[in-house]
Amino acid sequence: MTVEQVKEILADGTIGYFATTNGEQLEVRGWQYQFAEGNRFYFATANTKDVYKQIQANPQVAFAGVSNGYNVRISGKATFVTDAAKKEQFFSRLSEGVKQLYKSASNPVLEIFYIDSGEIKINKGYEPFEVIKF
Repeated sequence: MTVEQVKEILADGTIGYFATTNGEQLEVRGWQYQFAEGNRFYFATANTKDVYKQIQANPQVAFAGVSNGYNVRISGKATFVTDAAKKEQFFSRLSEGVKQLYKSASNPVLEIFYIDSGEIKINKGYEPFEVIKF
């Protein structure tokens, strides 16, 4: 399977779980995947949350969700979008709920980030996971 095939399987807005580290402790919380572009998988958060501080301290993160009958795990390095024009472009692709929460790409609390430089583990049912580096 390729990254492109995974992007077709993983529906925009898929609900799953997002993992970070807090010192030596792992933290997992419910999370919504937003969209993919190229080999990057995009998410959003607020810079007022602990998760933002945790990503800043250790950008190695993971997302796990189920979409179209597949278990999908994405792990890698989180990178925040700092370019205002890119942030504006990506804001239009966020889920409606996230857009309603933050109102605009210029909201100083909104942070859009992506996972790259990692791997995807994907399977269906109880089949062995396939690993895809990206």
